[in-house]
Amino acid sequence: MSQRVQDLLKKINYIEADLEIHKQILFSIPSAERSEMEQVMKVIAEKKEMVNDLRDQIKLADPIEFERIASFENAAAEFKKIAAEKKFREVFTLNGNESCTILLKNGSTVECLVKAQDQTGEWTILTLDAKIINIPGDEVMA
Repeated sequence: MSQRVQDLLKKINYIEADLEIHKQILFSIPSAERSEMEQVMKVIAEKKEMVNDLRDQIKLADPIEFERIASFENAAAEFKKIAAEKKFREVFTLNGNESCTILLKNGSTVECLVKAQDQTGEWTILTLDAKIINIPGDEVMA
């Protein structure tokens, strides 16, 4: 990933954090204070536009990287949707201290960014190539 794309992603992360703060502010404003609500909504709209502009800059700077980022964003959103529907009893993520893998009984290994096991023993996995797969618990080595 180029330094330019990294810098743009940092800006997006900063603006999105600020956007979340403004959303919380909006929800805390009493409904009778309509003008203040409108002002905060205007700021939120401006922040969203800034994020869209930065995303367009990434797309222009590196279209392949943009598609890869979009794939991961879509997969992460899908994983969150699944997590809202399923009750996970364990969730593991790839981090600097440990790997995130699943060893299958057939001898193969699945590398992942996130793996979560639900109440029935089934695993839901977000892979390194932005795919979500489900693996029955009886196919996984204990």
